[in-house]
Amino acid sequence: MSTPTATHSDPGAAAALHEAFPDKTRAPEEFHGDLTVEIDAAAEVEVLTHARDALGYDLLIDRLGDDFGEDAEPRFAVRTVLYNLETHKRLLFRVRVDELACEIPSLIPVFRGADWFEREVWDMYGLKFTGHPDLRRILMPDHFPDHPLRKDYPLEGRGDFAAPHRALGGNVDGTDGQVAVPPGLRGESEIQASEDP
Repeated sequence: MSTPTATHSDPGAAAALHEAFPDKTRAPEEFHGDLTVEIDAAAEVEVLTHARDALGYDLLIDRLGDDFGEDAEPRFAVRTVLYNLETHKRLLFRVRVDELACEIPSLIPVFRGADWFEREVWDMYGLKFTGHPDLRRILMPDHFPDHPLRKDYPLEGRGDFAAPHRALGGNVDGTDGQVAVPPGLRGESEIQASEDP
């Protein structure tokens, strides 16, 4: 006897949302029990306000970025997860963002909690949120020049933020051309062996 797959999504709410905004959303897509509604970027604030006020999705769980690569068109997406505290269901939303525009409206007028999520997406992917009151770095230093989760950002970093090599195992100060490993992360015998001529 097969057991039905558990779902945390609400097909009725997703369908109602698409029915309310047929020209601004795509039909819901299911993946592993979750439903995603794709929204036109210019309509995201309007659609998510409706999801909050009319459908009870009043808790913002997450807002995150995606980079599909330099050859993808559109290259970026912003995903948002909302939760209904009464039904204990969630809905996922996706907005695709063109690389040239690299900008969508902030959700802060709808969900104040979008603040730090949007700062992280800006920091990691370089996607701007118009109307955000304090869009600045949240994880990287203020003087960091890039957006490190973009697919074209090299793993070893670049410029002043480049690591000598990705491999661990260098001497303590990294002068041998490998990433330095602090003494507390290796045994003293390993440190001594790496410093012996």
